Amino acid sequence: MVGGSGESWQQREERRRQVAREARLMAREPAGWLPRLLLLGATVAWLVTLAWMAATLPERVPTHWSGGGTPDGWSSREFALGFAVVGPLVFAYPLLLLSRLTIVWPQGINAPYKEWWLETPRRLVRFERLVREDLMLIVGATVLLLVGMDVLMGYAAHRPGGQVPGWWFLAATGAFLVVLGWVVVRMLVGPRYRPDDDDPELA
Repeated sequence: MVGGSGESWQQREERRRQVAREARLMAREPAGWLPRLLLLGATVAWLVTLAWMAATLPERVPTHWSGGGTPDGWSSREFALGFAVVGPLVFAYPLLLLSRLTIVWPQGINAPYKEWWLETPRRLVRFERLVREDLMLIVGATVLLLVGMDVLMGYAAHRPGGQVPGWWFLAATGAFLVVLGWVVVRMLVGPRYRPDDDDPELA
């Protein structure tokens, strides 16, 4: 079957694979300062929090609370520290690898203006950078959310009965959802991924 452009779907897929092969040989574009700054700041906050927890946590730590801020689950110091170490390494940082899929497996891309971005190797390299920057923002926000949970555990461990303010959960989750929503909306309906034929590198 041949599409309106005179190109069969097999030819289109082969052309996309060739574009991806050429894109993989090109240098990656550096990420912008804002996502790098957020990711760096979140990582530093995580490492500082780990050091603080290791130095101050008692042997018994509250790790789960009811809606009113009353602890209903307790764990050992080792478990709390292990969660603080493993959480970002499992739930956040691996997301950064997903941007590479845009070049390794371009057929799997589901994004606005997909056909335009898959047209040339230079466009695909630019697209990978845009996706990487957005993932850096998401990862940075996720790490900060997990750091907030760690700080809460450390704070509650030294409070009578492990009590914490009930509003903390809503505030932390709300802030995370605002950042996540902003990134997603910017990706889907903002001008960030719109074709730019005025750019001589992408035209």
